[in-house]
Order: sequence, then structure tokens, then C-alpha cells
Amino acid sequence: MARDHLGNVPYGGTGVFSCAHPGQVALTFDDGPWQYTSAIADALESYGFRATFFVTGNNLLLHRQVDDERTPWPALLRDLRRRGHQLGSHTWTHQHLDIVNHTERVREMVYNEMALRNALGDGVPTYMRLPYGGPRSQEVKDDLADLGYHVIQYNVDTKDYLHNSEEEIEESIAVFEEAIDPDGKGSYIVLCHDIREWTARRLVPAMLEILAGRGYEGVTVGECLDDPEEFWYRDPEKKKKVMSNGS
Repeated sequence: MARDHLGNVPYGGTGVFSCAHPGQVALTFDDGPWQYTSAIADALESYGFRATFFVTGNNLLLHRQVDDERTPWPALLRDLRRRGHQLGSHTWTHQHLDIVNHTERVREMVYNEMALRNALGDGVPTYMRLPYGGPRSQEVKDDLADLGYHVIQYNVDTKDYLHNSEEEIEESIAVFEEAIDPDGKGSYIVLCHDIREWTARRLVPAMLEILAGRGYEGVTVGECLDDPEEFWYRDPEKKKKVMSNGS
């Protein structure tokens, strides 16, 4: 597959932490899809917001594989794209890419490409987020650049993965509310997880109310980085050019 570097968003490296323009917020959700993802998409739609979902293709903890057509997940991913949300990669089995070796690292990315190709029927993402943060090593940065990935970080961590009860999720709401400029002039990429019940039930509605009240625009990561939508995915049928001797 051709892995051209197109557009102005950097590939590989330490990653991107915030949007390009003040007044924009890119809400991002890791680890899904799961049973709460549709409710999150419904809430976003009620505010006219779009978001980015970083998909783990084979979530061993949830016993879920996203390209299994006997399950709801392929149709759900297609529906997210239909609604205007962006899909990115969060690796095949949520491995720590700074710990595994080069072969395993490439497998984590390519297997997820195959699953997302099967589920979506067309392009595979050019955007990714690493599980457990990072990248820390130069090898990971170089591998992701070679594979043609934008590495997306964040500058607001709601820590919703620590707070999955009705009472505890209030801590994540407080973290978010304090981090967001009340004058509507900040620029944020926000980390959340769509596999968490109370993220869907309480945190997302609260974030949307706060953002709308402060005049923010809710956009995908690609939009907030001024990256044309045609660069968010690459064509798995477009072959890398191979030059033969004498050509």
C-alpha cells in the first residue's frame, strides 16, 4: 500500500498536542467501539459537534473484533463515518509500542489497517494514537512515520479511565471544566474513552454543555489541524510504486 506523506500535518515524531486555531476543540475517544459509542455519537450530533474515535481493532478485554460482521461493530463504524466523525487507529490489540519490537509494532498497525479496511470497505486511517502515551523511543517515531501515520496526542486528559461511577466521574468533569478557557479562545485535543459507561452517561453531556456555553466549535482532529478530509484515510488498493532496473 502506498504510504505517501500528504498535506502539512507532521508524520511520526512526538505528535500533535493541540488544534491549529483558537476556539476549536477536538474531542477524542479511545479503545472503542463499544456499547456506549452510539449514545456518545447521538449526544455529539445534538450539539452539531464532530469528534474522532481511535479504534482498537481486536480488543481482547472486551472480546470484540471490529470487522466481525456477525456483530454490531462494522455497521457502527460505518455509521460514525456517515455522521461525519473521524476514525483513527489505536493499534490492533492495544500494545505498548515502546515495549514491543519492530516486527510486533508493525503488526499492531497493519493488522488494524486490515480490520478497518474490512469494516469500512474503503480507506484506512492516516491518524493514530498510541496506547499508554508516547512515543518515547526514536524507533517508534520512525516506524510510525514510515507507515505514514500522524501521531495524535492531547493537551486535556479527562482521566475518565480512573472514574467510572456516577460519583467519581464528577472529578473528570471538574478536570475538563478547569482546563477549558472560559473565554472560548483555547485550543484543545481532549482524551476520553468511549468504552466507559459514565463517560457516555455523564461526562460527554457535561463537556458538550460547557463547550457550547463557552462558544467553542467541536471538530474532528483532522479539521482542527486544517488537514483536508481526503488526507484522513489512504486507499488500500493504491500500490506503492516499485521501480524496476532500467526504468
